[in-house]
Parts: sequence; structure tokens; C-alpha cells
Amino acid sequence: MNDFENVSELVNKTGASFEEARYAYEACGKDMVSAAVMLEKAQNSKKGCTEDPWDNAKQSLKRNTRAAANCAGGFFRKLCRNNVRISGSREYFCIPVIAALISALLLGEIIIPVVIISLFFGIRYTFTGPDFSKDFVFGFSKPADTVNSAPEYTYSQDNESYDNGFFNK
Repeated sequence: MNDFENVSELVNKTGASFEEARYAYEACGKDMVSAAVMLEKAQNSKKGCTEDPWDNAKQSLKRNTRAAANCAGGFFRKLCRNNVRISGSREYFCIPVIAALISALLLGEIIIPVVIISLFFGIRYTFTGPDFSKDFVFGFSKPADTVNSAPEYTYSQDNESYDNGFFNK
């Protein structure tokens, strides 16, 4: 048998590529048995260290999904533990932010114009809760019909100072 036939026989017996079989055949001094053992060891070591190419992608997807779920859960908890307080001359009611958001999404055509119009009548929307360092107020400080256009002037006899609301002497 010539070298080509020996390498072809190694390919048939071991399932290695022609290049691998030729390299093993030459590295073992053209000994068929040693080359076959070398190819079998190489194939066994490949099987042991071969990883599923999708395994890293699956693990990454699991980590990212878990991180996204934690982020969404934290956002949902913040929406539930903070409140929207609706008040005017008195407090009308206080609801969780999630309830206000859901009602705005479901009844947006009604709620949004009502909220905008109510601002002109002195209704205040205050966001309160542990995630707000101080109350965030959405609204005017006074209703539109109670705003005074002229500044108030005060006189104090004890220190002879005038206060016109703009300049302090």
C-alpha cells in the first residue's frame, strides 16, 4: 500500500478529515496503528471540550431576561407605593400612581381634558411617596378667579419698613 491509500484508510476508519489523517500518519512515522490511536484521542478530546455554540447565547438571554424582569418589577413597585393626591380647598382623594396611569390610558379622551380644565379651578395634583424627596405639585397655586392683579402693600410701625411684595426696604 502506498501513503495515499494508508491515509484514505485512516480517514475511513476514524472519520477524520484527510488533512488530519495525513498529519497523524506522517507524525507517527507512517505507522497506521499509532496514527489511528492519535486520531481517536484527538476526536475524543474535541468531543469533551466542544461546547454548544448556542449555549452562551442561551445563558446571555437568561441573564438579560432576568435583569429586565427585575427592572420592570422595580418600576412596578415604585408605581404602586407612590400616590397621586388630588386636592383643592380640601383633599378629594389619593390614589396610587399605577391606578392614575391605568385610568389615563383607558380613559385618556376624558381624563386628560378634565385634568387640564381642573387646573384652572385650583385643583392640584401632588405626587407623594417614598421615591419623591419632596412633594411634586402639578397645578397652579391659586384658582384663576382668585388671583389678585395688584400687589399687596403692608406697613409696619415698629421698624418703619414698607413691603410692596417686590422691593424690600
